[in-house]
Amino acid sequence: MNPSTTLRLGVAAAALAALAGCATSRDAPTSQLALARSAVERAAAAPAAVESAPVELQLARDKLLRAEQAAGNRDYDYARRLAAEAEVDAQVTESRGAALRSQEALAKVREGLRALNDEINRNAAAPAAVAVPVPPPPAVVPVRPVP
Repeated sequence: MNPSTTLRLGVAAAALAALAGCATSRDAPTSQLALARSAVERAAAAPAAVESAPVELQLARDKLLRAEQAAGNRDYDYARRLAAEAEVDAQVTESRGAALRSQEALAKVREGLRALNDEINRNAAAPAAVAVPVPPPPAVVPVRPVP
């Protein structure tokens, strides 16, 4: 083989490899969009998440919308990236909601412990009650049957 043929084969092989690598970018990112949509819906359904991270939730919604638009325009790489970002933003929203619920639960536990501690301190500070002796039970006299 002459050098120009070898060069052409090398270029052709490189082009095929590049096209094979891009083949997945030609497919619509339906599964990625579905995952992102599911994550955003889950986050939006959690009141604590909505309350604790409204900005992140809105970012996730916006990115999901833009990902769907990009997929509609056949810009699949951009759609994949936005879908992944929307999914992560939704997960951040859920995590912040879970953290808020945990903090609220911790506050309730601490309040309960504080109340128990106050009760223990009140009982320890109260004067001892006067012990009233309990009389012994009456003696049992055996009864004999009458003949």
